[in-house]
Amino acid sequence: MNSWSDRNAALDRERSGQEIASLWGADQGSVRLVNEGINIVYRFESGGSGVFLKVCNAANRSMLEHRVAAEYLQHLADNGADVCVPMLSADGRLIEEYRQGGDTFLCRVTNQARGRAISLETPSVAEFRAWGVALGKMHRAAESYRPSFELTYLTWKDLWAQTDAGLGSEDTEPVREEYQQLDPWLHSLPETPDVYGLTHTDIRTENAMWDGERVRIIDFDEPVYHWYASDVMRPFLEFVRLPAEEFDPLFDAFLEGYREVRGLSDRWVGELPRFARMKNLGFYWWDMVNSSGNRTDYDEWIAGIRARYGAVRLWLGP
Repeated sequence: MNSWSDRNAALDRERSGQEIASLWGADQGSVRLVNEGINIVYRFESGGSGVFLKVCNAANRSMLEHRVAAEYLQHLADNGADVCVPMLSADGRLIEEYRQGGDTFLCRVTNQARGRAISLETPSVAEFRAWGVALGKMHRAAESYRPSFELTYLTWKDLWAQTDAGLGSEDTEPVREEYQQLDPWLHSLPETPDVYGLTHTDIRTENAMWDGERVRIIDFDEPVYHWYASDVMRPFLEFVRLPAEEFDPLFDAFLEGYREVRGLSDRWVGELPRFARMKNLGFYWWDMVNSSGNRTDYDEWIAGIRARYGAVRLWLGP
């Protein structure tokens, strides 16, 4: 079976990028390739303003799957969330189809969020407070989202089933034990609209742009029905190793910002460590299914993944 990258490789990066960007009125000479992964990403100027174009082979992600992300993001932008804003093409479409040879590529554009990604090296209280505000606004807007009947979103149960299916017989200890400990807890949680809804699922530093005053959240590819607290937890996976005197002010500032615009009870703050453990197992599954047994250091590499994503409990705070 071909991989994501194999299917995307069919796109002529230079010529096709120019042609697709022209559907959104790209300024002459401004189109440049900036990233290649699950999506092929270009940056260009349109009317002097920076925008990002994502292109993906339809065999990797269907039109309905693209609509799932694009229509959710449009709703958030229309309802006061600080997010990258979808841009309609010259023909008034959120998503355009582009054909090359026998392949169809699906394309969509958002404006460029000003600023830089949240700092991993020198994170500040101001950044984290603004980050909390942005996530609170996003969740507040998400509460009123009602998708079209033909759109189907993943839920946490889909992700959890993927993780379960990806655990092999060699994962009995400690990974399988971790899964079995978390499973009854997850099934006991309420799924009421005040605590459960459509989430981003990947609120990490690279997806939070800080302009000195506000944070804007970007990269809405796979929204999932989950507990809002799981999104609140996600930023701290990158900072959990900080000593308490550095971690606690960031954590407190984030919660203060979030609670400024949306409620989050202490009960759900107390659940964040277990959401971290759930996400940790999801990372483990992702690395396992996307790994290659052909690499020369495979045994050492996969042992390191098991140690990091299986054995380690990620606890927030001291």
